[in-house]
Amino acid sequence: MNRKQRRAGQKAGQTPDSDARDPIALHAEGIEAYRAGQLETAADLIAQAIAANGQMPDFHYNLAIVRRAQNKLKQAAASYKRAILLKPDYADAHNNLGNIWKFLGKPDEARASFERALQCKPGNADAHYNLGILCSDDRDQAALHFRYSLEHDPEDSRGARILLAHLGLETVPERASPAQLQKIYDVRSQFWDRENSYFGHRLVAEGLRQHAGRAKLDILDIGCGTGLVGAAVRDLAQRLDGVDLSPAMLEKARNKNLYDRLDQADIVPFMFEHQDSYDAILGAATLIHFGDLRAVFQAAAAALRDQGLFVFTLFSSEEISDFAIASSDKLAQSGCYSHSANYVERLAPESGFSIQMLKKVVHEHDQDGNPVPGLLAVLRRAA
Repeated sequence: MNRKQRRAGQKAGQTPDSDARDPIALHAEGIEAYRAGQLETAADLIAQAIAANGQMPDFHYNLAIVRRAQNKLKQAAASYKRAILLKPDYADAHNNLGNIWKFLGKPDEARASFERALQCKPGNADAHYNLGILCSDDRDQAALHFRYSLEHDPEDSRGARILLAHLGLETVPERASPAQLQKIYDVRSQFWDRENSYFGHRLVAEGLRQHAGRAKLDILDIGCGTGLVGAAVRDLAQRLDGVDLSPAMLEKARNKNLYDRLDQADIVPFMFEHQDSYDAILGAATLIHFGDLRAVFQAAAAALRDQGLFVFTLFSSEEISDFAIASSDKLAQSGCYSHSANYVERLAPESGFSIQMLKKVVHEHDQDGNPVPGLLAVLRRAA
């Protein structure tokens, strides 16, 4: 326990050496368990902290975060309410409670919570963004909130530009912002390894095995995440490198001891900086965050050796000629694009690739269990 935590504990009526069940320490242990993806342990520890001292609004707020991660939405709402009761101007708690109401199908309560968050913290980018999502049927009102969100979040960590384009009010960005991707995947790192409705890593591993022709390859895993692809192809690798924007994802991958090297970096400049270095480049659910794939294809061609393989997945749509923001609201909010097979077929030879495989696949299932159509591509770099 550091000095600040000891002072907080003394204010809460604890002595520095009270016992191992000190509420500040329990709460800190719960936060660490949450970061490690141990949700049951995290909930238990923070609940114990609350039992020892229920007057700390942050304890209730963080228990709500854990309950939300467990998909226990009503319990999460109750914890946010307790945090607000103790700290009425708790803007983040009001905002997050609004998200719970939205998930529970209570738009009026959600709107009231988001508006209260703005009263507590004027210019709150999260609250403006969430109000934009909530009133997406009113294009002008949604756009107003998305623009306010961008004004206070110029790095666009929430993906407001993509949603403005989704509404037809701005040009389609070439890609999701790095700030948004880092924010999304830092959260997803908590549960990604337990996700059983996503198949991108298996598809990419299957594509490599079908076309590699040999083992002991130097492989680069772009957007490597927690290492799902790495685990599936480690036996084919002489050297296995991974690159990702999310430090939380990379920490999970590092703990698995699968990779020979891991870097936190943007994949496009990283590949350009490592020319003629790899026999295969793999991208499972990575290129879905790019609209125009030209720069990615050129970077991959530069990093691959002659006859090297570029294996990746995309979300697909037969209703577009090239690429577009994903038509699903959920995927658009996650910074995702859809691509046509014709676009890949045209772009591949322009970038120095021949197509070995390009087939329709089920990329994953959505929250309602519906299949999400995708493409599995295996490209070979020309000699």
